[in-house]
Amino acid sequence: MYKNKQTTRIIGYIKTEYGAEPEFLWPDRFPTYSIYRHNENRKWFALIGSIPSMSLGIDDEKEIEIINLKFDKNQALDFAESNEHVFPAYHMNKNNWITIILDDSLEDEAIYELIKKSYLLSDE
Repeated sequence: MYKNKQTTRIIGYIKTEYGAEPEFLWPDRFPTYSIYRHNENRKWFALIGSIPSMSLGIDDEKEIEIINLKFDKNQALDFAESNEHVFPAYHMNKNNWITIILDDSLEDEAIYELIKKSYLLSDE
């Protein structure tokens, strides 16, 4: 379903590290959107999907794969503005979530750290 190798690696990492399986809540309308929940409280800590790049303000018409992650409350926008590979959250609360394009522009290890942060924040 996903075309980017980084997306596949990230999904594998989430399954292995957190035991979270993808859930496809909107298979008819958004077949590429998979969410990942915290094992204890079932709160979301990640969403992976394909969106038009223009949705993030990128001036082209490509379909891109992204991950949305929880971030420190009211610090997400500042973090996104200070990092060229991170964007204000697509289709989520921009004060509490960030979006990362899964195109290898940000190393897996950096994304793993942000996933860990998101997972821990979803436990609060």
